Amino acid sequence: MTRRLLAIPALAALVLLALAGPASAHVEVDPTEAMAGTTTTLTFTFHHGKDGTATTGLEVLIPDGVVVEETPEVPGWTVTVDDEAGTVTWSGGSIPDGEHGAFPIVVTLPAEAGELLFKTVQTTEAGELAWIQEEADGHGEEGDHPAPRLVLTANPDVTATTESPTTTESDDDATTTTERRGVGTTVEADSRDDGSNNAAAWFIGSGIAAIVAIAVGGYVLKRRAG
Repeated sequence: MTRRLLAIPALAALVLLALAGPASAHVEVDPTEAMAGTTTTLTFTFHHGKDGTATTGLEVLIPDGVVVEETPEVPGWTVTVDDEAGTVTWSGGSIPDGEHGAFPIVVTLPAEAGELLFKTVQTTEAGELAWIQEEADGHGEEGDHPAPRLVLTANPDVTATTESPTTTESDDDATTTTERRGVGTTVEADSRDDGSNNAAAWFIGSGIAAIVAIAVGGYVLKRRAG
């Protein structure tokens, strides 16, 4: 059974054979609306079989982006998750026509808002019912055997983040500015150093001249006294 939903076009014949069934007899998903990006329980329900016979199996094709987290137990039924085929199948039980059937799964939904179709095959004692039709083109109305439909609403907790533009100084500009500042500082320091050195040289020169003058004067006086 897990391979049938992978060949959906081949099920068109099943749909045509089942047109005699009541139009209101659908497999539905509950809830019909959920918040995108959340983990929730989806329950596939029905209350009919085919031609008054009991339902003996249900197979649901899981849409892309939906992750099956858990399959709660349904008494009297065996549930199989086929990750490769992307299906969840219930088998081994029986629900008489006219009685309520409910098959839950816990899933994590995609983060984007939109619409998901859970194409389903219902197996009965009189044959199969393929609930796989999408909306009729251009009319926005469901076909006679619509696929269970889940509407995903936007998640307010998921916000788009944008980086605010920032003005940064380029490496070249920063280097140029640094060099200019360095040059200015160096020139200033050199100017101060030149003044200090000149003053020191002047004091040293004056001191040497005074010592020489005193020494010469003393020598002259000594010669005259002798």
